[in-house]
Amino acid sequence: MPAARPAIAIRHALEEGWRGFRRAPLVLMLFSLLVGGLNLLCQVLIRWSGELLLDPFGEPDPLALLLLVLAWLGYGLSNLWLIVGLLQGAERCLEGQRPALALLLRPRPMPLLRAGGTVALLLLLLALISRLALASAWLMALIQPLLAWLPLLAGLVAVIYLLADQVLCLPISVLGQVNPLAAFRRGRSAIDPHWMQALGLSLLLGLLVLAGLLLLVVGLIATLPLAICTLVAAYRQLFAPAATAPLVQAERKRG
Repeated sequence: MPAARPAIAIRHALEEGWRGFRRAPLVLMLFSLLVGGLNLLCQVLIRWSGELLLDPFGEPDPLALLLLVLAWLGYGLSNLWLIVGLLQGAERCLEGQRPALALLLRPRPMPLLRAGGTVALLLLLLALISRLALASAWLMALIQPLLAWLPLLAGLVAVIYLLADQVLCLPISVLGQVNPLAAFRRGRSAIDPHWMQALGLSLLLGLLVLAGLLLLVVGLIATLPLAICTLVAAYRQLFAPAATAPLVQAERKRG
C-alpha cells in the first residue's frame, strides 16, 4: 500500500506563499492587472452587447450577437489565463526564481485546456449537487413541508465538502500536468484523510481574496497572487520534490 500523505501545514504554506510572492511582487501584480483588466473589459462588453440584443424597439443585431459570443469566450479564456499564469508564476517563485512577465503572458494551450476541463468538471459536480438538493427539497415539501430545509442543508454540506476536498485540483492539473479526472482522484486521495486541514486552507484562501474585494477590488491585484502562492505552497507540501519535506516537518514540530 502507498504511504499516506501528510496533512497540510497551513501556517507554513502561508509563510512560504508570502516569501514566494515577495520574490516577484511587481511581476505577479502587473500580470494580474493586465489579464484582470482584459477580464473586466469582457464583462463590460457582455453587458453592453446584451443590452443591445434586449432592446425591445430594435431588431436583433447580428454584430451584437457576435460581440456577445466573443466577449463570453474572452471572459472564460481570460479567467483561465489568469489562473494558469499565476499558478506557473507562483511555482517559479517558490523555486527561488523570478518569472518574467513575458513568460506569464505567453499563452499555453495544454495548461489552459487542463485548467478549463478541471473547472468544468468541478462546476458540473456543484451543479448536480445543487439540482439534486433543490429537487429533493421540492419533494420533501410535498411530503412534509417542515422538513423541506433538510435536503438544502445536506446540499450545502456536500458543496462545502467538495470545495475543500478539491482545493488542490487546479495545481495538480496545471502543474502536475494530468487530466481533470486524474487531478480529481489525486486531490481526493491526498485530501480525504486530512479534510479539516484542507477546509482551513480553503477558508484562509477565501479570506485573502475577500480582503482584496473589500479594498475596492484593487486589492485583488495583490491578494490574488498571494493566495495562489499559498495554494501552490500547500500543493508542494503534498506533491512537491522531497526537498521541501524537512521544512514542513520542522514547521509541524513547532506548531
